[in-house]
Amino acid sequence: MCFSSTSSFAAAALLIPLSGVAVARCWRGPSADLLPLALTPALFGLQQGLEGLVWLGLDAGGLEPMTHRAALAYLFFAHGFWMAWIPWCALKIGGGSRDGRPTRLLQLDLVLGLVLGLWLWLPLLLEPARVTPTVVLGSIDYHALIPSYGLVSHGWGTLIYGLIVTIPLLLTPLRRLRWFAGGLMAAFVYSQVAYTHAFTSVWCYSAALLSVLLIWVVDEQVEPGLAGPLGP
Repeated sequence: MCFSSTSSFAAAALLIPLSGVAVARCWRGPSADLLPLALTPALFGLQQGLEGLVWLGLDAGGLEPMTHRAALAYLFFAHGFWMAWIPWCALKIGGGSRDGRPTRLLQLDLVLGLVLGLWLWLPLLLEPARVTPTVVLGSIDYHALIPSYGLVSHGWGTLIYGLIVTIPLLLTPLRRLRWFAGGLMAAFVYSQVAYTHAFTSVWCYSAALLSVLLIWVVDEQVEPGLAGPLGP
């Protein structure tokens, strides 16, 4: 599999308008609680657009300020934003219990995602020199010196990240969303095994492409009694 500025910009061009379709469907539906979920493909599209800028800079052979800023903005999504956004989407939907009330597990997941996200990304913002993206075997290795280096192995760190992102989706009443979570898990394993050197880039690209499924997810009708906000 080969990645490039073209593939990143193409993903952005696909995801942003498709997210608009999903938002329109939610807007006309019985509840606005799915709107954050419907916005997710557009946010993935924005992240891919940022990686396209990183590709352009690296292909030009330099790390000029714009390329470095794009890398930092990309890592804001990768290291921080998704660990808070996905649990919050699940809470908005009403996941975690059969009557739609969020459980302590989901709330804990959101808090943990916020704390870890800030812990991982703020040092990069305060000290941009920690980030030195390079192209390795056709993918971008951001080589971000995050605080967990030396404390937690790459395998354990990415596993914790994957659990924070996928568990909330598995706790929602939406069956299609649980299928989406299964796809994210498969993409996680594939990225970890085949692209350890560029896990962040490949994982986020795969998740971005999978977010196309959210247009299908937001059309799901939940059975009565399984979800508070979405039920009749």
